[in-house]
Amino acid sequence: VQTCALPILLIKVTGVDREVIEKWLYVIIAFALMTGILGTGHHFYFIGLPGYWQWIGSVFSAMEPIPFFMMTLFAFNMVQRRRREHPNQAAVLWAVGTAVIGFLGAGVWGFIHTLSSINYYTHGTQMTAAHGHLAFYGAYVLVVITLISYAMPILRGREANSRRAQNIEMWGFWLMTLSMGVMVLALTGAGILQVWL
Repeated sequence: VQTCALPILLIKVTGVDREVIEKWLYVIIAFALMTGILGTGHHFYFIGLPGYWQWIGSVFSAMEPIPFFMMTLFAFNMVQRRRREHPNQAAVLWAVGTAVIGFLGAGVWGFIHTLSSINYYTHGTQMTAAHGHLAFYGAYVLVVITLISYAMPILRGREANSRRAQNIEMWGFWLMTLSMGVMVLALTGAGILQVWL
């Protein structure tokens, strides 16, 4: 979802050439498929498959933050290259937030406990819940809100909401994101405590 919706929105709000965005997209998708498919192998060992899956899965799973980091660089790069200032700055904030929080949730928090020797202890703890909540918020929730933020004014016959409405929307982004951050840090602390106990 993130890899498909975010580029379309960035084309609309930045005016950057579709060709430039598509080149980035091919590289990101190739990395995501390569690391994601083999990266799921870190679960295979624990369901009774041969031991080599423990290492294959761990190595490729540890590489999974790379495409998320590339997506973050991509979003910032496209916003810097923009050819026009889109009046819907709230949609731009949601779009960039999607890339950053997706990288933190799926990339960083996923990497924290992806190696099989660590995952053996952390799987099913609050650490998993912290990773899952932040990854879902970044990769799905924020994408949907970005689409709504961009589409609703257009559906109502405007290019963007009023400046006041956009300010309220931007406050909403920061409140939701900071609240999610506090929850994830609390879950991470609880997960570390569970593993230690």
